[in-house]
Parts: sequence; structure tokens; C-alpha cells
Amino acid sequence: MEKVNGVYQGAAFGFREGFSSGILRMIWGSNNSMFVGMTSRGWSSTGKEDYGLQRLEWTGKTPFEIKTMSALADGFKLEFTKPVNKKMAADIASYKLTTFNYLYHLTYGSPIVDQQSAMIHKAEVSEDGLSVKLTVHGMRLGFIHQLEIPNLKSTTGELLLHNTGYYTLNEVPGGVLKSSQMNEMKTSGKVVNQPKRVTKIPSAWGGKIDKKLLIGTVPGLKYDVTELVVNKNSKIELILNNNDDMLHNVVITKTGADTPTKVGELALNLGLDGPDLNYVPNSDLVLFHSGIVGPGASEKIYFQAPSEPGTYWIVCTFPGHSMTMRAKFIVK
Repeated sequence: MEKVNGVYQGAAFGFREGFSSGILRMIWGSNNSMFVGMTSRGWSSTGKEDYGLQRLEWTGKTPFEIKTMSALADGFKLEFTKPVNKKMAADIASYKLTTFNYLYHLTYGSPIVDQQSAMIHKAEVSEDGLSVKLTVHGMRLGFIHQLEIPNLKSTTGELLLHNTGYYTLNEVPGGVLKSSQMNEMKTSGKVVNQPKRVTKIPSAWGGKIDKKLLIGTVPGLKYDVTELVVNKNSKIELILNNNDDMLHNVVITKTGADTPTKVGELALNLGLDGPDLNYVPNSDLVLFHSGIVGPGASEKIYFQAPSEPGTYWIVCTFPGHSMTMRAKFIVK
């Protein structure tokens, strides 16, 4: 737990499992062991007994764990119980961050809602190897942030005993979430050739366009259409009008229900090269795409529709958008 701007918040981590029934209460004993009271009360439980009382005793050995997870205005600071392998800890691919929420309502229980991926932009390791500062794009106030670090090791080769933490983020130091300013994107300035992004009508078309398509954006990481329909092999002019206050693109992918998710993950893995590549991975799954379009701006792209009928996809691959910002591209 920590107190940020007068508000208590913090992270939850796994501790121990394998008890005989459903855990109801825990209390410390005088010798620093923990007494655990349990009852099933009709709930499904990993334990088979109707009730139980067990004592948990420490072995005296300190495991390799995430000791603390603290909020920053542009990410999180992690402290560890043992020095980390600096090379692994500095690799942004070592981390996966997902934001989500639950429905708070009278009905019992809730599915996970509003799930999005966030991007670890940078991982800075302290000199002693006991802490890492993560710079994150895609943090959201009022959401749970699930951090997974499955392969990180200590300097002695130990894996984290519990590699997943859940931080409920309501406030950040200073009161302003820097990572929410997603209407700016800094590139290195180098020119990258992306042949699947065609912004001028091809000369071979002789000025002829079979169909003009218009797609806009609405708040909540969505396009203003759920599907677009074209004929196979037709010559298409597609205009992206970004009516939102965030950066977006359109990426047309191959068929397959999981294709947008795969392309979104590939875009996240671009890391620091993402801005130069418009967050579009060099993958066979990508057919055509626009560049990154800023708030209030637009871009036209030209392409010939696939020759095979089917349900293709339009997806925004800017970090954190691909899970919800997608539309069907139907070829007849």
C-alpha cells in the first residue's frame, strides 16, 4: 500500500496456496507464524475440506520476489528482494502490462471489462540491481494494471516466486498522468520505406477508383463503423478521419479471428522503433495500412482489395488500442 495525493492504493501479489479449504481470515502469531482460518461456505475452493485451521511458518529463506510496486506519473517503480539480472531487467520484452476493470453493480460477480494492453517504453535498472523504473504508455486512472514478468531472474539465477502483480491506479504523484498524453509521438527523424502504405493514387489505375471508404474515430478507442464491405479486386480509396484526441491508424490484416490480436502484439514488440514505423509491424499478416494520424487530422490510402472473399480486419495498432479498436473488412 501507498498513499498518493491523500488516496491509499497499491498492488496485490500472490502469496501462498494449497490450503485445505477456502481462506476466510489470517492473523499473525506471537512467533511470526501465520494462523489461517478457513471454511468453504459453499464456495468452490481449491481445498477439499469444509473448514480448517492451519499454521504457516516461514522457512527462514528470502525468496526472489517483487518487494514493492509504486506508482509514478509515467510508469511504475519496482523494488526486488534480491538483485536482478540487469540485462534481462533492462529488456522491455521481459514485461507485459495489461489494464482492465470490473463492473461495479448490484449483481454478484463481473467479467473483466475494458481490457487493453499498455506498452513498456523503457526499463531503467538501478546500480545495485534492486529496483527498476518502468516508463509506460497506456496507463489509465481508475483501472487495474496487471504486470507480468515471467522470465526475469536474479543474479543467482532464481525466477520470481510470484511473477504477477495487480496495481489499482487511482492517483499518480503530481496529479497528472504523463503517459495519458498520447496525442504526441516522437520519431527519430529517419525515413522508413513502408510499401504497404500508399498515400497517392497509383498511376496504373488511370485515375479510376471503384469505391471510396470513410472511417472515423469515437472516444473509447473505437472506430465509428463496425464493418466495411467491398468487392474483391476493387480499387479502394480509404480516408481515416481522426475525430478523437488520441493518435490512431488503420491497419488492414488478413482473415482470422485472432489476427488483430497477433498484429497488435507485434506492434507492441516494436518498442522504441514503433514511432518510426507508425506502429505497424513488418508482417505477412498486414496487407495495407495508414500512418499514425493525429487528433483532428486525416489521411488517404489506396489499395486493391484482396482477390479472395472473406472477413478481413481493420485494427488500430497504436499501443494499447488493438484489443478494442477494430472493425470487419468484408470482401465479397
